[in-house]
Amino acid sequence: MAALLPFRTVNAFAPTPHAGNQAAVVIFPTDDPRASDDEYYRALSADFNLAETAFLVPKDTESKTPRYGLRWFTPEVEVPLCGHATLAAAAALFDLHPNAVEVEFETRWSGSLTARVLERGKAKRVSISLPIPAELRPANPSEEAGARAALKASSGVEDVVRVAHFNFGVIVEVPSSVDIEALKVDVAQFLPTYPELFIITQVSGASTNGAVINSRVFAPGVGIAEDPVTGAAHAALTQFYLGNGEGRASVQAVKEGATELDARQLSKRGGAMTCELVDGRAQLTGLGWLTAKGELEVLP
Repeated sequence: MAALLPFRTVNAFAPTPHAGNQAAVVIFPTDDPRASDDEYYRALSADFNLAETAFLVPKDTESKTPRYGLRWFTPEVEVPLCGHATLAAAAALFDLHPNAVEVEFETRWSGSLTARVLERGKAKRVSISLPIPAELRPANPSEEAGARAALKASSGVEDVVRVAHFNFGVIVEVPSSVDIEALKVDVAQFLPTYPELFIITQVSGASTNGAVINSRVFAPGVGIAEDPVTGAAHAALTQFYLGNGEGRASVQAVKEGATELDARQLSKRGGAMTCELVDGRAQLTGLGWLTAKGELEVLP
């Protein structure tokens, strides 16, 4: 008979307990046949109806660094990378493995990911390492014109500093004078051209080691009109602001030699993290608050 499945819910990249992005984390027992049933994953994700549900499959739970398989699903589709659900999964595992300092994830499309716990308590401060989009590049004139038009049609904003494209999204930087938190955005205007991540961002000031950046992120094509906090977007933003060449200009205008971003996602729930570029990867650090845990019934 199938076993009850343990789960956790976590508010990730949340500066306060009821902020950030919510994720469910489902942890399969070893050799559970449901772990290879994609339809079961989709049904559970739709039941949770959160931005993402993370599914963990044990690979080596007795190691000093526990290792799990990890997949991410929205209520509608599987996604190749999700930062907030990775942080949520790590926070759940650090609760399950109280002596572990690091955990490792094997993923289908994003390679091996690692997470490290920096502080334990009611919230866990966790640092995750994510790949940056290899295809991130300045937009060509046609792409820039399209992104400008989509931004204007969706929000009325015309001022644009620069535009970048990557394999699953677009970044549009606007001046600090634009109040992006107050923007009323018609996400239907992003379709069909921008079904995945449409990121509006800006530099709003200097931080101790770099710059303060703001963002809002929209993904209507995968069932997320506006995402509360988006780790995958900030992996791209880390390269956009701190990477070589085109990525440096805005941050250096605020603070020469910037190495860190104090990142704030200005959604209704709000979120925060620090971002660094370490060994060619984005290192994102934020809080994960465990909000619930329990067991999933075995249903027909």
